[in-house]
Amino acid sequence: MARRLTLAVAALLAVSACGGGGTVGKLKQARERGDYKEMVGLSRHAIRTGDDRPVIHFYHGVGLVGIGRDREGFAEFDRAVDGDDGFADQAALFLMEQAEAKPGTSDAARRMRKASQFDPDVDLGRHRFAVADVCLADRDYAGAAHLYEAAIAAYPDSSACEAAYARLAECWVELNEPEKARATMETLVKKFPRGSEAGRAGARLDDLSFDQAQAAYDAGEYAQSIELATALVESTANRSLQQKARYLLGEACEASGDAAGAYAAYNEIIRSDRGDPGRVVERARARIEALQEAGLR
Repeated sequence: MARRLTLAVAALLAVSACGGGGTVGKLKQARERGDYKEMVGLSRHAIRTGDDRPVIHFYHGVGLVGIGRDREGFAEFDRAVDGDDGFADQAALFLMEQAEAKPGTSDAARRMRKASQFDPDVDLGRHRFAVADVCLADRDYAGAAHLYEAAIAAYPDSSACEAAYARLAECWVELNEPEKARATMETLVKKFPRGSEAGRAGARLDDLSFDQAQAAYDAGEYAQSIELATALVESTANRSLQQKARYLLGEACEASGDAAGAYAAYNEIIRSDRGDPGRVVERARARIEALQEAGLR
């Protein structure tokens, strides 16, 4: 917390030291009593009568967070900091203090997240896991990924790492980083083979493999699509996904001019049919007929 001491913050500290009068002095006294409702009333009245000073918005934020109206309080802190960045450290300090009043709750994690936005040097410690969860819930995937990585690196033996790996992989998927997502899921399965997340990660890996194979096909990269689809057919235990991968393999072979490979893939779909739901068998038969009519078999 090494920001310059601005005039507004210096004035606030001076009021705190000597008691002071006026609106700011009254707000300071209400804060010392822990009378957050009084702070809200005083600061709201000041704002409505045209007092737009950052210090008023700061105290309004303190009062609002103090009575549990965090979203409004955060907005008031933003206004205070926009007007005078010297209030950022004060807001971060107060938010961390308030977070400690509700340990282990989502409210505490949100307050810590906001505190870290005002002061990046705030030490979140093990709370990084919980703050990352808040970022993920708010769809701040980049922020969540950063925090999950930091938490895992700092506390590799924590029981929270299993869920953190799973959620980190989710972040990478949302950020369109399939290779990072795959590597994270593979690490999860390796480190926690018997964990509750491992089975889901394995299934998600298969889904990701199919998505990559499909993306390669859509991009005209048929050789890569064939490679990925073939690997998935051989590795997945999900019969439905296996059949879909076989069909994609057939399509990619067709597109690359390998009619024999396409015919083999489509025929295997029919041979392996166990009454699976969906139209993949019907579509495979249609493609075989088309190949035969074209004399490509």
